Amino acid sequence: MTLQLEKKVDISEWAQINKDKIGKGIKKPRFRKPKEWSIQNRILMSVMMVEDVKLSELASELNVANRTVAAWIYQGVKPTEEYRAKISFKFGIPQSVLFYDDQQYNNVEKITEKKFYKRVFLGMKINRILTGLFAVHDISPAEFSRVKGLNPATTRKYMHSGELPSDAYKKVFSNHFGLPEDILFYESV
Repeated sequence: MTLQLEKKVDISEWAQINKDKIGKGIKKPRFRKPKEWSIQNRILMSVMMVEDVKLSELASELNVANRTVAAWIYQGVKPTEEYRAKISFKFGIPQSVLFYDDQQYNNVEKITEKKFYKRVFLGMKINRILTGLFAVHDISPAEFSRVKGLNPATTRKYMHSGELPSDAYKKVFSNHFGLPEDILFYESV
């Protein structure tokens, strides 16, 4: 039995022959995505979004798995005292504020179709919790202000300059986001 060798085919010819297969790869998702995102620790998520810290970066810094940090944020798993202390130190916010037992994520009303724009993160951000909550809930601060009867510049002042609002304005923000005023305006001066 003799083997017949076919003529040599150069790479461009192989590419032409297999053009429908090249670059397709295997259609398999790289990461599992939960069917419904539900942030259980939106205060920590808010601060991380404002500081532009990814879950994987925080996990690497704490020397834990990415999935562990995801569980802290999305599943409501409480980190150990050691990790809570490290996270609290990293962001400069007490553990009692950063890990406040919050159950209101799904109760925050989406009052407008306008989206949150990342340009809001530009410049100084004193009240990271308030600023980040707009991002977490994908609410435009300007549109929120208009719907609630506030001046958008006033809302920006509370977010970026960290000014402490009057009691009436505190209630507007606190009632909408479902957080106590002392948590929501912890970083305000």
